[in-house]
Amino acid sequence: MTTRDIVFLVADGEMEQTVKGFFENPAYDQRLTCARFDFDAKQDLIAHPQKDPGVYAGGHKLLELYLETHEYAVVMLDFDFNDNLKNKDIEEFREEIKNRMLSVGWSEDRFHIMVINPELEVLMWQEDTRGIEQALDYRGEQGTLRQWLKDRHLWDEGVPKPPDPKKALDTIRAENSGRSRTHSQIFKRVAKDVSFKHCEDPAFVGLWQQLQNWFPVEYACK
Repeated sequence: MTTRDIVFLVADGEMEQTVKGFFENPAYDQRLTCARFDFDAKQDLIAHPQKDPGVYAGGHKLLELYLETHEYAVVMLDFDFNDNLKNKDIEEFREEIKNRMLSVGWSEDRFHIMVINPELEVLMWQEDTRGIEQALDYRGEQGTLRQWLKDRHLWDEGVPKPPDPKKALDTIRAENSGRSRTHSQIFKRVAKDVSFKHCEDPAFVGLWQQLQNWFPVEYACK
């Protein structure tokens, strides 16, 4: 008998902290524009010990154990591992995971696959960097964080995100106060405190829409 709402299978500790941070915000349902659902990291969040390759090749076997305990499942992993960026089509990659989930008994309406392209760092970047600046303790002596990265040829004019999101974050950590925080700490803080209202990343938007479909806002009749 199903007792829990959603089980999240993630590829590493950074994704784990991102999910925890997001649901630690008491207004997570308002941020997502969905109805509230129960989330407890101890019961509903799993980090695969073999990281992205493990989620890709064996996540379905792990989630088979949760078929009767959870109504829904979310699979989260980066696309950028091994030589996927060169050798795989992202839709075929997602389809492979979907077919494995179906093979162990998860119906298609009960799970969502979030393939982050290329990697988790892409989710934290938005054109307006004010929220990220706070999360990184960026002091702003050299203008906005976007300008700071532009001056270092890490964020081109006219594009919504740095072309290499991970390199941009690592550069900030190496040269600014953000270096005192681990990646996991940064992701958790961004997920908890930074608005995703203007996030246009397809991976996040897809998950957002799926949660709205699973848990629609119900308006009281007047």
